[in-house]
Amino acid sequence: MFLTKENVIRSLQGWIFVVGLMALGNTVSCYVDHSFLATRLYTAAPEKANDLAARLFGLWTLMSAFLRLSCAILITNRALFNLTLLSFVVANVHFLSEAFIYKTAPITIGVLTPMIVSGVSILWMIVAYCLLAADKRSSDAVKENFPKRVEDIPLMRGKQRHKAE
Repeated sequence: MFLTKENVIRSLQGWIFVVGLMALGNTVSCYVDHSFLATRLYTAAPEKANDLAARLFGLWTLMSAFLRLSCAILITNRALFNLTLLSFVVANVHFLSEAFIYKTAPITIGVLTPMIVSGVSILWMIVAYCLLAADKRSSDAVKENFPKRVEDIPLMRGKQRHKAE
C-alpha cells in the first residue's frame, strides 16, 4: 500500500526540509529588502511594517528555519517534532490574527501561502504524530519484559558472570 507509515514519515521529512529552506529564503528577503513585509504581507498597514519589524520577522523566520531543518533531519525526535508542530501553529495563528483580527494583512497570495503551508504542515504532522505514537505503543508492549526498576535487574556474581561472558 502507498500510505505506509514509512512513506508518510519520509514524505513529511522532505516537506519540512523544503519549508525550512523556504524560510531561509524569506529570512534573507527580510534583511535585504525591508519593504518586503509592507509590499507582500502587511499591505493594509504598510506604515507599521518598518525596518525593526522586518528584522524581527526575519529573526523569527530564521529560528523557524533552523527548527524545521533540524526536525527534518531528526524526524523521530519527539521534542523537535513537537516544537516544529508548535512553530507551524504559531505561524498559522499569527497570519490568521493579522488577517481577521488586526486587519493588517488582507488575504492576498503573500498571506495565503504561509497560511496554506502551515495548515497543511499541521495536519500532516498530526497524522504522522498519531502513526509514531501507535508505533511507540507497540514498542512499549515489547519492552514489557524489561525490568521497571534498577532493583529488579538480576545481578550476576562471581562464577555466573564469567560463564555469561
